Amino acid sequence: MQEAFSRLKSVLDTKGLTAADLVRRIAEQGDRVNAKSVYRLADPEETLEKVDMRVIGAICQALEVGIGDILTFEEPTIIEHFDTAKQARMDLLMTRHHVSHGEPLADDELRELRQLVDEAEAIARGNARRLANRKRRLLRTANRPG
Repeated sequence: MQEAFSRLKSVLDTKGLTAADLVRRIAEQGDRVNAKSVYRLADPEETLEKVDMRVIGAICQALEVGIGDILTFEEPTIIEHFDTAKQARMDLLMTRHHVSHGEPLADDELRELRQLVDEAEAIARGNARRLANRKRRLLRTANRPG
């Protein structure tokens, strides 16, 4: 049996919205939904076992999209990439930081470097977690009887 996935996170990203923004929009249109349901649907890593069509309807209305824009049976690509401009800046700062001759990084540059490294590490950890979850799902599917 195929697994269902939500594309809500991608739709929200395209529209420049967060799940919290969506919850507010839904409330403004007069619908009441559990915010946890919206946040759960905004997690692209989770497979969907069942959905509340009332919640999906409110989401589609608030975002002015169809149900096919939100629900899919194709596993979404969930690998996040570090922005190339940030990568170039981090490479430059790291090179300057590790060169023994020359001027050391200023305090604000060192802070910037630390922030960029933290962001790159967070993306790498998130990608590793998502890939491990996907592998577990694939193994679980392969081991199902019938």
